[in-house]
Amino acid sequence: MFEDETIDVECPKCGHQNSILVREFEEISETHFICEDCKVAVRIEASEFRERLEQVRKELEELQREAVQEGKRRSKRPRKDDFQI
Repeated sequence: MFEDETIDVECPKCGHQNSILVREFEEISETHFICEDCKVAVRIEASEFRERLEQVRKELEELQREAVQEGKRRSKRPRKDDFQI
């Protein structure tokens, strides 16, 4: 669902925002990248990210279920008493 999205990871040395694909966090236990600004090597543990991503997925699924239920409730046909003149 989010595999082709990117997240910005701040370099611990210079503070530059580096874009990383979500797919990279999901496939391996840790990600390594070189900061685009200061060229320092950065290592990120992916386990905490994956846990949070799973929480976000669950929250999104719940929102989708609620939207479907709300749509079903609103789809009732109006009655003549529902209108004010």
